[in-house]
Amino acid sequence: MDTRTDIGLPDTLTLNYKGSGFEIVRRWFDFTTIIMTVFVIFWDGFLCLWYSMAVSAAHVDLTALLFPLGHLAIGVALTYRTLAGWINATRVTVDQGFISVRHGPLPWYGNKNFLGGDLKQLYSKEKISNGRSTRSATYEVHVVTNSGKTEPLVTGLDSSEQAIFIEQEIERHFHIEDAPVRGQI
Repeated sequence: MDTRTDIGLPDTLTLNYKGSGFEIVRRWFDFTTIIMTVFVIFWDGFLCLWYSMAVSAAHVDLTALLFPLGHLAIGVALTYRTLAGWINATRVTVDQGFISVRHGPLPWYGNKNFLGGDLKQLYSKEKISNGRSTRSATYEVHVVTNSGKTEPLVTGLDSSEQAIFIEQEIERHFHIEDAPVRGQI
């Protein structure tokens, strides 16, 4: 028996009905994206200054060009992630017996497809990350297949409400009765 109270649509998600199914959209933009934008402007600006000085010197020093390569790689990765934060969204589409998870428009890992009839259960999970002096939490929705395999459907959600809403809407669509799963929130 499902005793959990339905969660309404969180402000940070949009729900669009499409055909016989629906699509839940979560934009990636948040306050962290703004902070990262400022950071990568300084990081990339410093690297541009460094390389412009190294290249414009009378004698090009190979060490000056090779030394910051690690910093350059980090700058490229951080810039890409920050751009994704500005324009990407995660789309969970449920229609015609399938679940599709897509991240874009910038390519990102984690795209998945599931056959709805292969789902035994969904559950939400909290993921704690510990830093030097900070602790943060993100939330995930996991699926348990009829064969017993468990894997994440959507990760990196900002709140438990987002995760539980996605879980409850998919369970409702596929008529899956909510049941307790070890490790769920």
